[in-house]
Amino acid sequence: MFNPNRLQFAIDRRAVSKAELAEKLNITPRTLTNYLKGNTEPNLVDISRVLSFPIDFFKGSDLPIIDEHSVSFRSRSRMTKKVKAEALTYGITGFMLNDWFEEEFELVQSELPDLSHLSPEEAANSLRYDWGLGDKPIGNLIALLESKGIRIFSIFVKSEYIDAFSVWYDDTPFIFLNNQKTMERSRFDACHELGHLVRDIYSMKMSESFSKSLDEDLDSKVVERCADEFASAFLMPEVALMEYRHVNPTINNLIELKKVFGVSLVALAYRMHKLGFISEWVYTRVLCPEIAKYNYRKSEPYPMDRETSQVLNTITSELTSEGMSLDDIAKKINLRKADITPLLFQLAESTKPFHLFQVLK
Repeated sequence: MFNPNRLQFAIDRRAVSKAELAEKLNITPRTLTNYLKGNTEPNLVDISRVLSFPIDFFKGSDLPIIDEHSVSFRSRSRMTKKVKAEALTYGITGFMLNDWFEEEFELVQSELPDLSHLSPEEAANSLRYDWGLGDKPIGNLIALLESKGIRIFSIFVKSEYIDAFSVWYDDTPFIFLNNQKTMERSRFDACHELGHLVRDIYSMKMSESFSKSLDEDLDSKVVERCADEFASAFLMPEVALMEYRHVNPTINNLIELKKVFGVSLVALAYRMHKLGFISEWVYTRVLCPEIAKYNYRKSEPYPMDRETSQVLNTITSELTSEGMSLDDIAKKINLRKADITPLLFQLAESTKPFHLFQVLK
């Protein structure tokens, strides 16, 4: 039976307006509205062809729902409704993939602590202690987060206002990273979202209260600034940076130092300035002008290699060894390969396994 919930998802996923879709289907906007309300049933052959979804997709049960107010969007007020809706379809697809993966594999379950009572700096230090990280730089960040039961997926949304977002689903934390950013930026974004997951855990699960906390623009800025402070402290602990406090803060020296911590040049300079390791005069009169001159706020000197999901890497490798392709995986949830590969860090079908879980079937 036709499910209008899935038609709305397909419209959002393709980022097409209802007027555009009605024109392509050669129907009136009112007719399309009736489809979406469930008053009449469409010609699924035409719907499937125009929206590039399998016919069976439109016959499934209701999809998972993401309350947009339970999601941490960094630039919520500047996002268009269409871009926001498209981003949420990535989240829903991630849920569908994860549900199927968990039927086939035993994935690590998350037990993230509630650190809402701590300041961003204290929360970062506490989590580092709990995870046994000490004060050393973090290597593969995505692998670390996955080992703690956080599901990591990539997204490809063409918007400068979506770096990443996080959300809870069935008590499982998810982080979605825009793979069009530099790896240094993505690592910071992932830690920013981690900050939301551990410091805003109650309000994110209780979407109404999270929405209320973000209703006021000032409150939203405070929440996002705190997540940035958490990310900065988690990636660049004060104790670790103290070792380099006497290094002459030239652009070239900071470029070498950013490689140690896996962060952007801009984030490193800002953090060292805030900790008092770089003076106000040097930061504002020397570093900031040079950063602007070389466009380092948008580009990254000597960018690091991209990290990908090692859990997804292993899953696809295991399934490929059993003769199952990405096309086959997509069919399991009535989607097409093109709709799942953007979430899998565009992984090739032959990848080297990394064992963070046990195969059940």
